[in-house]
Amino acid sequence: MSLPDPGACVEWLRVGLVQTGMHPCAWRSGAKMSREEEEAAIAEIRTLMGAFQGPEAPDIILLPELAVPRGWERELRRLAERLGAVIVAGVDYAVGPAGVRNEAVVIVPSVWRDRRVGRGTVTRRIAKTYAAEAEQRGLKEVGLHFIQEPSVWVFDGGSFGSFGVVLCYDFLDLERAAMYRKRIQHLFVLSFNRDSHSFNHMAEALARTVYTNVVVCNCGHFGGSLAVSPFREPPRRVIYRHDGPSLSTVQTFSLPVRELVEHQATGGKTFKGRPPGYTDEVLLALRNSSLE
Repeated sequence: MSLPDPGACVEWLRVGLVQTGMHPCAWRSGAKMSREEEEAAIAEIRTLMGAFQGPEAPDIILLPELAVPRGWERELRRLAERLGAVIVAGVDYAVGPAGVRNEAVVIVPSVWRDRRVGRGTVTRRIAKTYAAEAEQRGLKEVGLHFIQEPSVWVFDGGSFGSFGVVLCYDFLDLERAAMYRKRIQHLFVLSFNRDSHSFNHMAEALARTVYTNVVVCNCGHFGGSLAVSPFREPPRRVIYRHDGPSLSTVQTFSLPVRELVEHQATGGKTFKGRPPGYTDEVLLALRNSSLE
C-alpha cells in the first residue's frame, strides 16, 4: 500500500476515546461477562457515548479491549450510523467449539462524516494473535483454548489516512510493527492492561520507529490511555494522556494527517526525522562470532 496523496487528506483526524471502567472480576466464572456486568457495561457506554454530539463529533471512536457485550453489537452499529463515525471497539470473548477468540469490531457507517462510503453499514472483525500469559492461564483454568488469529489488518481510511488496530498483547509484537511501517498513519491499540507504563513507552517508541500516530485506549480500571505523534518538538508529542486507576472518562482529540503524510513521503522539520531504513533500505546480514 502506497502513501496517500497529502493534498487529498484532511488536516486532522478527530478521535473520540472512551475509557470504560470494566473490572477484571467481570469474567470470574468463565469467558463471558456475567449478566450484571453486561448491564453495567451497556449503561456506562451509553452514558459516555452521549458526549459525542454536534459538529465537533469525532471521526473515529475507540473503546477498550473486551469492553462491549456481544449482544450489544447491533446497538453499536446504530450509534455509528447516528454519529456518522467509525467505531473501533473490543468485544467480549467469542466462545465456540474450537475455543475462544478475543476480537474487536471496526464498524463503518454508510455515511462517514457527511461522506457516503458504502451502501450500508459494514462490520469488520479482527482477532488477537497472542494472548498474554495471564490471559492464557485464566482461560485454561476454566478449560478453554485460546484461538490465535495470524492476520494483520490495515484499513484504508481515504482522506483520514490508513490505520492499524491491535489488541493489547499484540502491541508488543515487533514483527507486526515492522509490517505496519510505511503503510499507516494511525495505530490504534485496544487494551485491558495492568501495566500501562510499559505500553506508554512502547507507544512513544513505535511512533518514532514505525513513524505513525499511536493511540492506546485502555480500560478505566487500570487507566493509562495515551495518544502520541512523532512531532519534533517534545511538548507536542503527547497529544493526550490520562493516568490513574478506577477512572471512566471520555475525550476527543485530534491527530495530524496531511502534514504527517507529507513528512512520511519527503521529510521535513515539523516531525522527527524518518527512522533508519525508512527511505533507503539496506539488506542486513546477521553474522555470528564466537569469542572463545
